[in-house]
Amino acid sequence: MASMKCKRASSPSPSSSSMCQWKYDVFLSFRDPSDVRKQIGTFEQAFIDHQKCFEDNIMRVETWRATLREVADISGWHLQNRHESEIIQDIVKGIMEKLSSKSSSINENLIGINSMVAELIPSYVGFENNIYMMGICGMGGLGKTTLASAIYYKYSDHFESSSFIANVRERSEKGELHKLQQQLLDEILERSNTTIYNVQVGVKKIKSSGLRHKKVLLVLDDVNHKDQLEKLAGEHDWFGLGSWIIITTRDEHVLVQHGVLKIYKPNGLDDDDASTLFCLKAFKKEQPEEGYMQLSQKVVEYASGLPLALVTLGSFLVGRTVEEWQSALDSFKKIKGNIHDILKISYDGLEEMWKEIFLDIACFFRGRYKDEVIQILENCDFDARIGISVLVEKSLLTVDDRGCFRMHDLLSEMGQKIIHFESGGKLGKQSRLWLVEKLLHVLENDMATEAIQAIVIQYKENDFNFEEVPEVLSSKMSNLRLMIIKETDSWHYTGYLAVRNNQRQLFVPNQLRHLSWDFCPLKCLSSSSQPKELVQLDLCNSRIEYLWEGVMRSVNLKFINLCGSKNLIRTPDFSGVPMLEGLDLSECHSLVEIHPSIGQLSKLRYLLLEECESLTDLPCISAVMQSLTELELAWCSKNSSFPKFTGIMKSLSKLTLCWTAIKKVPPSLIKCLTALTFLDLRATNLKCLPSNMDNLRSLQTLYLNYCKKLKSLPRLPSTIRCIEMKDCDSLKWLPARVKLSIWSQPLSQWLPYDERFSQKEFTILFYFLQGLLCRKTVYGTASKGEEDGSITEFQIIMPSCLTEIVGNSISIELPSNWYNSKWIGLALWASVSHISSIFGIRDHEVAVGKMPQNHCAFELFTTQINVKVKIKHCFNNYLLYLSRDDWLATVGNGECRQIKVIFEGDKLYEMETEFGVSLVYEQDVEEFTQTNVQCLIASFGKVPIYKLTVGDDDDDDEDDDKDDDEDERYKFYEIL
Repeated sequence: MASMKCKRASSPSPSSSSMCQWKYDVFLSFRDPSDVRKQIGTFEQAFIDHQKCFEDNIMRVETWRATLREVADISGWHLQNRHESEIIQDIVKGIMEKLSSKSSSINENLIGINSMVAELIPSYVGFENNIYMMGICGMGGLGKTTLASAIYYKYSDHFESSSFIANVRERSEKGELHKLQQQLLDEILERSNTTIYNVQVGVKKIKSSGLRHKKVLLVLDDVNHKDQLEKLAGEHDWFGLGSWIIITTRDEHVLVQHGVLKIYKPNGLDDDDASTLFCLKAFKKEQPEEGYMQLSQKVVEYASGLPLALVTLGSFLVGRTVEEWQSALDSFKKIKGNIHDILKISYDGLEEMWKEIFLDIACFFRGRYKDEVIQILENCDFDARIGISVLVEKSLLTVDDRGCFRMHDLLSEMGQKIIHFESGGKLGKQSRLWLVEKLLHVLENDMATEAIQAIVIQYKENDFNFEEVPEVLSSKMSNLRLMIIKETDSWHYTGYLAVRNNQRQLFVPNQLRHLSWDFCPLKCLSSSSQPKELVQLDLCNSRIEYLWEGVMRSVNLKFINLCGSKNLIRTPDFSGVPMLEGLDLSECHSLVEIHPSIGQLSKLRYLLLEECESLTDLPCISAVMQSLTELELAWCSKNSSFPKFTGIMKSLSKLTLCWTAIKKVPPSLIKCLTALTFLDLRATNLKCLPSNMDNLRSLQTLYLNYCKKLKSLPRLPSTIRCIEMKDCDSLKWLPARVKLSIWSQPLSQWLPYDERFSQKEFTILFYFLQGLLCRKTVYGTASKGEEDGSITEFQIIMPSCLTEIVGNSISIELPSNWYNSKWIGLALWASVSHISSIFGIRDHEVAVGKMPQNHCAFELFTTQINVKVKIKHCFNNYLLYLSRDDWLATVGNGECRQIKVIFEGDKLYEMETEFGVSLVYEQDVEEFTQTNVQCLIASFGKVPIYKLTVGDDDDDDEDDDKDDDEDERYKFYEIL
């Protein structure tokens, strides 16, 4: 972690505050949270030393131990080997999602919902001292989920964290209860890296995760078994004081068994609310059209106050004539009030293709991402986007805020009953199969027929035994268009689909359009297969050794995914699949040969070969491949050659070659990569880059971390926005126009200048400041080093209007014309002599004046320096720059008349401190000259920096020697 600041035992717990605040923790690569939790490594020795120092107050050390264990359990992002820019993007995304979710409120169109919320959550229910478990119980279609959602969005701001776990029954039946536990922890602890292997492990993680210290709002929707509650919210003390757990179910007995005392049973809508809801759907207003009053009353009466029935029937009848309404009412009389039959009226009004899409979603794709399902349905030759729009308009389908499909249980059950009815009750004649046991029954008893159109199953461990199945894809299924076989816990697959004789081949029916089979145990596709309609072939983690022999004609095939197929030795001849757009061969560890016909795939957009450890060479990437945008060769450890391009690649924007054995980038190939925006060369054997790198006119991101042999960089293109050069130990020379940093803009942060930084990181920090303050003059003085080598002092020039702070705060009165187009930001500087080895400084910037949202004062930023240092009684210096964009994003165009800057810190009274603050204008950086530089220099301490040549000078040994001899000679570098 970034610091090891011990909290006092008297520090308030996170849950003690009534004001809910968000906190995002970032764990950097140099301390693993497990080291902190177990207190091993450097922590172990540190505590041994502390115990000796505090023999008379050993409880203090024990308090530190307990606090560190608590800190280790804090959820956050662990940087490890990820790019800083990636983690910052994740943080920004998380904050934006949090802001978006917190801004939700009860929809105005949720008729009657406010009175239901008031009944379930009376005014006397508090938010602090008790833990409430509340149940919402009733038949399907009453609006239980809607009510729970309304409470969730109305009250979530009162809690530290919240989680809405939907479809508990359905997902539990699929063996995904452990994934619900994972979702619960990820959402409440605000992270995305929880791994749970089974429900027993999940229970232990929930109980030990620190949830008991958090005030949370948890909704468990559609529970049907007490075991689900025991595994997700077993006891009150799993959660912090003030928590609410809301459970929806059709079975009241489940709530009673779990000891839920508060049970609310919705009665449906009263006549007035029912009429309003129906009219809003049927007429888009709260009253019926003229001539429809009596008809509307009859429909409302028929729906018996069920919100789902009212919404569905209203959507079905919208825009229809009086005669059509009367015909519908006549139909209602025949079906005698069965809810499924009522809902089927809307289904019967659909066109045939929309019916097929509805049935696919009802049986297979509830809860799946919209874009993923659209891709599958389009592969099946459906007009998916239009069809989904129609279903949404008819209130048969919704899309949630995560982009996932939601369909009411009753609608899904209705769809499955339709399939059962159409088959005459014969399993082998059902158009769709979605349960493992049903599929096995059909195959084992040779019941398959041409009526079967789609098979989509998710199986749990030991559910699907290949040995019992003579032919998984029977030739009798001549009309099969879709097959997806997914293992529920595919990420911890243990090989139970292994077969004794792996020589079997996979027969692919001619009409099949989409085939996806995780861990397929077969050797190859059958030679008798002619899948002329196949669009997508996904055999991740399969035992495929080769895909097919010779040339297989599949002119519609667009996507092949063999990721993780560790037995794959060679790729097939691609000449029979001219429409191929995507090829994923990543983690095919045995792959040694890629057929040269790949160079003729003019439609190919991406080629992924990550972790193909045995691959030594790649066929030529020809100019025919003008659609190629991404080429991934990361971790191909035996590949020592840069890809061979035979022409200009007009679309190739991303090239990843990290952790390969590449030694050289041929200059002749640079001209072929004019569209390249992203180049990853981390951990390669490069000693230098070609001198014509600046011809990469589109390049924005360049990763060179861990290139241990890299000695110099050439001139780089002006388009560069991000460069990383961590641990380039041999790097001696940089061009003057390097504009970037290992940090990602535009996030503001304190940038420390002390001995904690590695030499390379500090050198690149040099250029980060240039990116922030536009243009600066920096000077250094060379001096003889101490035992470990040379040390170079350097200074950062701050604007001449720098105002030194006396004490710990300052207010800057702003002139009337301060806010103009020339103002670029606010700079803060801190210089601290460390008396204590651990310290923290917090800064607060407050804008005072006529602010947006009627604020008279607006806190701009609160940032903190947390540092552990080894050298005491030396000055360490920090710079924070808040850009104009930061200001606008936070304050807007308010009439600010004053900026107040406050510095706070632990043990500030023990330190020698200096602070400075300045408004920064363009002229401040434009007017720097060598003649006035001396009077603009702020007092900074010694900072170890790797001796580096900056600029386009020749690498001259004679000059280097001369520089070393002239210890006190100042050199001025202008960073352009």
